[in-house]
Amino acid sequence: MEYFANNFDWLEESLGHVEDDYILFDCPGQIELYTHLPVMRQLVEQLQQWEFRVCGVFLVDSQFMVESFKFISGVMAALSAMVSLEIPQVNIMTKMDLLNPKAKKEIEKYLDPDMYSMMEDNSDTISSAKFKKLTKAICGLIDDYSMVRFLPFDRTDEEGINIVLQHIDFSIQYGEDLEFKEPKDVEEEPANLNYDEIFQGS
Repeated sequence: MEYFANNFDWLEESLGHVEDDYILFDCPGQIELYTHLPVMRQLVEQLQQWEFRVCGVFLVDSQFMVESFKFISGVMAALSAMVSLEIPQVNIMTKMDLLNPKAKKEIEKYLDPDMYSMMEDNSDTISSAKFKKLTKAICGLIDDYSMVRFLPFDRTDEEGINIVLQHIDFSIQYGEDLEFKEPKDVEEEPANLNYDEIFQGS
């Protein structure tokens, strides 16, 4: 990744300058790249200098998030990336289609969580007073400022996929600067918005 950061001229040439491109970067999942190393921040800043609108999409495996403390850990990882990159970020719980009905029902409370209630439900499992105080402070930060929310992603749910895409489009204002066109007559075929997607492996 550091080699990549030292060769952004190659990236600029590969991306080109075609208007209205919709480009997806499939980035490595190691959290260190977003918390301890400047590489991803450098990439974001370089894209912004090239006048790209950038949005981060933070993916967390829903199968990992079915327990309260694991959920808090996932929230802190998402929050860390948000603070480090300083860009709009959409947080997504992936692989919802792989959960059994019981786990799917259990995880619904994490999509719009009441952190204080979650803390109370698990207070008996925390033996250390210092750890309990720290956990309460973290839950308060998350709950009071509504800094992190997750969208569910089920690859079998087309409507859910469209909702995720709408959140991403809204965060980068994709399509808002397109010229307004009058609606077509009923007899005419409706126009579909096509996304020119280029997948770049980092």
